[in-house]
Amino acid sequence: MSITRRNFLKGAAIGGVGVASAGLLAGCASQASGSGDASRVEEGQPAKVSVLGSMDPADETFEGDVVVLGCGPGGIACSTRLAENGAKVLIVEKTENIGGTGMVCSGNCYISLNSEYQLEQGLQADIPAFYREWLEAVHYHCDHEVLSTYLRNCGRVVDWLRGYGFGFYMKETPPTNGLSGNEYRISQPPKDDDNRKKTYGKMVDAVISAGGAMHTGCTGQELIVDESGAVVGLRATQGSKTVDFMGKAVVLASGGYGANQDMINELCSVPLLGRDPVLNNGEGAAMAWAAGAAKPWNLGILCCDTLYPIDENYVSYPGGVQALGNVMQDPAKGRMHVSRFGKRFHSEDAFCWVPTYGGANGVAYDEPWLFVIADRAAIDGLKEADPDTVTDAYLASMKDSGVLFEGATPGALAEAVGWDPSVFSAEFEAYAALCEAGEDPVFFKDAKYLVPYGDGPYFAVRMAPTPFGTCGDLSVTPKMEVKASEAGATVSGLYAVGTESVGTMHNDYYWALGQTVGWAHTSGVLAAEEIAATVL
Repeated sequence: MSITRRNFLKGAAIGGVGVASAGLLAGCASQASGSGDASRVEEGQPAKVSVLGSMDPADETFEGDVVVLGCGPGGIACSTRLAENGAKVLIVEKTENIGGTGMVCSGNCYISLNSEYQLEQGLQADIPAFYREWLEAVHYHCDHEVLSTYLRNCGRVVDWLRGYGFGFYMKETPPTNGLSGNEYRISQPPKDDDNRKKTYGKMVDAVISAGGAMHTGCTGQELIVDESGAVVGLRATQGSKTVDFMGKAVVLASGGYGANQDMINELCSVPLLGRDPVLNNGEGAAMAWAAGAAKPWNLGILCCDTLYPIDENYVSYPGGVQALGNVMQDPAKGRMHVSRFGKRFHSEDAFCWVPTYGGANGVAYDEPWLFVIADRAAIDGLKEADPDTVTDAYLASMKDSGVLFEGATPGALAEAVGWDPSVFSAEFEAYAALCEAGEDPVFFKDAKYLVPYGDGPYFAVRMAPTPFGTCGDLSVTPKMEVKASEAGATVSGLYAVGTESVGTMHNDYYWALGQTVGWAHTSGVLAAEEIAATVL
């Protein structure tokens, strides 16, 4: 069922970004929309959606079959697959570059279940078993059919990408802690390799050869709908010009809101520092909500990565004692993590095998940060490992900044931080007893990581989970149609791929080993094939 005009107008009135952030989206200057006032989200805020025929004329208009907003991995994959099906695709990109986060991510971003590439390596995946493992890891909080669709198609998409020259290599990472996905993990070429640039360029060339076009420097402002409420175009700004891109469908591949600190502040329950390397400012999601798209249950929960030192004003402090909270290092598993009240609240070793676990858990319980406890030996080890950085002067500067705290005894450390000394001292003694007994009856921390602390002085470093991308922006069907706020309905003509829709497969953190770019490519292909089959 597609959303009706009545429900579209209702969604336009209530479905947009709130006042606090709608006017703060980078590149989204407020514009008049002619007589389409009913589609405004808030009085005085950008409309985000306008009805065809009720708009002021654009300075320039382009017409095609499909409009794709964003030229990152999802947008490129979708556009290229559409072009293969004979579609004239208009790619709208806010920057002057192609590739988006696909050009800057680490590259360890794929599972490739039963692709020809992996079968050539002698590795055959048990997809149903992996599916069940994924469900367990996310506590069954995901769209099970979307997940199944992804797992059943990711392999063929990797083979398709290889046909355009995309290189991959196997990750030599053995299965750990039940995460069999490690076994199926592959990587794309390194960031400084020209393969990504060349391959994405070749794919965009295929779009242009099919009659499409690439429009850079264009920031999406409003979705354009017809009288039935179906999405038929996109209004963007290009410098001082207003440009309309018209088609039979619009695909949002704009990457979420991970670079929009204002949206993060409004939507997240605790302060988080966005560190999205690309200009993913949330305009796609904002327009979709205004057009009646559903806001998913996990909206405002971002993918939280490893910990970074931070002060009480949530200002990040670079380098130095980050190794104390680097959960990928085994020694970190032997250290206590305590809340802002000086008490343990999770199993530190569980945090280590899924880096996002601790950050997501803290966010879920409104913990803006945690503290990692170290002894003198740990600090001395950091000095020896990196003597040029971890100097006494550097540590003193971290103390002055409210990131690092020191005390001769556990009680003195508590006073330095601001905890109740009796509470933290009791917690410290209890942890020592666990180490001596070799058993953690509450959090079940692995006995091999119950390592007792040595002599003081003792240190606490304030760490915060930091998101490297959005988790829940838009909900989609297995065909990548954007779900509407009306139960069972979709926003006609609107699709979402990549980060905009990846939260459909997750609850509060990314599982499956950094597969976000793999999802972007696969969802882009799936959307293109659905549009080619039912819209064109």
